[in-house]
Amino acid sequence: MKQDAEILRRANVMAPLIRSIAREAADRHREIRRLEAELAKLLSAPGEPVHDLRRVESELFGHRRAVERIQKELGHIGCSLDAEHPDRVVCSLDDREVSFEERLDETGYRPDRSRG
Repeated sequence: MKQDAEILRRANVMAPLIRSIAREAADRHREIRRLEAELAKLLSAPGEPVHDLRRVESELFGHRRAVERIQKELGHIGCSLDAEHPDRVVCSLDDREVSFEERLDETGYRPDRSRG
């Protein structure tokens, strides 16, 4: 129980930074989904809107690179974006995984129950 209290204390200290990073990741993923839909629409439209295709692809590249930087930044603090739920940040604290997700206005954490 004392270990759980220490993990909670450390998670609460990390929460503001992780909230900020998670918000950026969520914004980037939302924009990537929007741009992918726009790209699909352009590709299925008649004609060859080369300028628009290049613009969308360029924006997509920029957002994907930003997500890679986010992953790297999270890696420096022992965390990562969950591959199945990109709005969830998973961190290892004292050989246990905790996740920061959904209610980013909260400063708490949720033990990661998906790993057994």
